[in-house]
Amino acid sequence: MTDFANGGSVVVEGNARRRQLLCVSSGLGLQGGGTAVVGRLFAHCVARFCADRALEFVLLNMGSASPLEPATGHRTLSGGRHRLASRLLGHQLAGRPAAIVFDHLGPARVQALLPAWCAAPYLVMLHGIEAWRPLGWSHRRALRNATVRVANSRYTRARLLAQWAGEVGTLPLALEKRPPLGEPDGELLREAGEGFLLIVGRMSRNERYKGHDELLTALARVLTRWPATRLVVAGEGDDRHRLEAQAERLGVAGSTLFTGFVSEATLGRLYRRCVALVLPSRDEGFGLVYLEAMRAAKPCLAARGGAAEEIVVDGQTGLLVEYGNAEELSGALLRLLTAPEEAAAMGRAGRRRWQSHFTLERFENELTGHLDRLLAVDGVRG
Repeated sequence: MTDFANGGSVVVEGNARRRQLLCVSSGLGLQGGGTAVVGRLFAHCVARFCADRALEFVLLNMGSASPLEPATGHRTLSGGRHRLASRLLGHQLAGRPAAIVFDHLGPARVQALLPAWCAAPYLVMLHGIEAWRPLGWSHRRALRNATVRVANSRYTRARLLAQWAGEVGTLPLALEKRPPLGEPDGELLREAGEGFLLIVGRMSRNERYKGHDELLTALARVLTRWPATRLVVAGEGDDRHRLEAQAERLGVAGSTLFTGFVSEATLGRLYRRCVALVLPSRDEGFGLVYLEAMRAAKPCLAARGGAAEEIVVDGQTGLLVEYGNAEELSGALLRLLTAPEEAAAMGRAGRRRWQSHFTLERFENELTGHLDRLLAVDGVRG
């Protein structure tokens, strides 16, 4: 897989007369979480699309840098949103782009400021909260003017359409195909041990819907029935200290390990050593960590009523619980811990589901269809 992740613009040089397809990314760095994974997926697939159709590929990245090596030269794009807006305006005034691809709605707002006569057709990808929170003028105009709109799940699409009317397709996400970077943290892995419950995700004051608090509360109940239970909390964020204090107050700190940020290699080992991924989140727009656990043949515990229902099959590849129901959550955790053969079978089923429904090839094929629709508007076909 070719990765374009060096915190700048990546341009495939060639005949200056070729039409450009611009790919605008919110970030590609390895510490950028799901946002950066999406950016790298789009960069990889759009670059291949351009190569197949003899288009010039241009990547504008306003996010953080990454050690992943691109296959082409790159130029640094600095100055954040203002520099990005200026660059996009310049490309479109020059009449070069066949079209533009935005991997998130935020950067697409620059299109709301352009007159119709110079604006290139564009595709915008929609993710979770950014698509269903109250939309401002620039977000609505960017959505309305988009040629192609795709949401990362049916759940995200439905939440968006509850407040905004328009045509929106779906494009479920996938995982990258490359070895994990970094070195395994041996000391941390020894401390974690094996057979633990694992939650992976950013701990943010603005994103307390992921289920960290609910897990800590449920853990106190579980420990009365299964004293050897361990919860490993992988991730970092500005809410970590509050959660650590909460673990102390609940009397579960001794059974909880907060790892902070971990390398990809360390996270991969944690997946292989855990009993299950437990992320009973209320508002995931998709949930790439579910796919990561399924790839490692581990069952997933998730909340009903959200995008997780499109990924996790209750009773087959994991368990679904009602968000905020401490009794049901603790019961599901105990089921995973006390029935290891059943948990292992669900994990194997999850891996088969990942292999059949969420491959990179499937993502690329579906994105290609959306890109063909985008270019057909401008009369440009390979």
